[in-house]
Amino acid sequence: MSCRLGLLTYWMSKLPAKEKWNNIAYAMIIGGAVGNVFDRVVHGFVVDYLDFYWGTYHWPAFNLADMAICIGAGMIIIDSFRNKDAK
Repeated sequence: MSCRLGLLTYWMSKLPAKEKWNNIAYAMIIGGAVGNVFDRVVHGFVVDYLDFYWGTYHWPAFNLADMAICIGAGMIIIDSFRNKDAK
């Protein structure tokens, strides 16, 4: 896990400061991963406290750190489709 965090941090450090979208995305992924690692070290497990139902369907439980990781990954995917030549 720490190797992946180190790699993400390295990639983020190579991005120019004007790449705010990608810097925010990487920061969200790194922050979410650190939050989950903290839970695992302190509690021995990750605390999932957001639990939703839609009718009879039960959505898998998750936490704020999981949301940050998913949103950051989505931002990177969206950025891959953006036209870089327009800048």
